[in-house]
Amino acid sequence: MTSPKKKTAKKPVRKPANKATPVSHDHSVTHSALKLVDEAAALLRKGISTGSDSSEKARLAARKKANSLLNQASRSLSDVLDESASVLRKVINKL
Repeated sequence: MTSPKKKTAKKPVRKPANKATPVSHDHSVTHSALKLVDEAAALLRKGISTGSDSSEKARLAARKKANSLLNQASRSLSDVLDESASVLRKVINKL
């Protein structure tokens, strides 16, 4: 009677991760974008709470400033997403 052959488990080969953009860069961009959103929200909250006391010009100025801050945050996050998509395309093309 022959003994059954034992199968040995192969260890998976790990490849080093290809990091085109450092994580700290992405984190700092998202952190600054969140700060801009928070600042815009604070401006809008202030405009709502003092709406009856403030003038139309002051409310309009606050709204324009909040809109500008949100646009800046949107642009910075879009840049990060575009950069990440570019890295992903390069990795896929290499495969």
